[in-house]
Amino acid sequence: MTENKEKEVWVVWQNTDLTEGRGHEVPILVCETKSTALRMAKKQGVQGSDASVTSFKATHINGHWCAPVVIVKATKADQAAEQSRIQFESVLEKAKALGLSPEELQIIARPKP
Repeated sequence: MTENKEKEVWVVWQNTDLTEGRGHEVPILVCETKSTALRMAKKQGVQGSDASVTSFKATHINGHWCAPVVIVKATKADQAAEQSRIQFESVLEKAKALGLSPEELQIIARPKP
């Protein structure tokens, strides 16, 4: 059984719009100590101000420490491309199941001239 460990870490947050602060806050650093985070936050905020620092519980899972990240939301174009990719991979798996060779699969996957 895997035991999940937690520890307190310090997150430096920066606004995506450093000119006017009209963007959103994203984590730019995760530090072991508050002193490190405060040092690293100097002049990293809007118009050269200090960035904000908050504490966070990091969790140790499968050999990695997990802390906050920004997950970029998919655009409508990204969502359409993802659906096309999923459909393509599904058809490719069906072709493999029918016994097509890697060479034949490359021919099928090649863009039309």
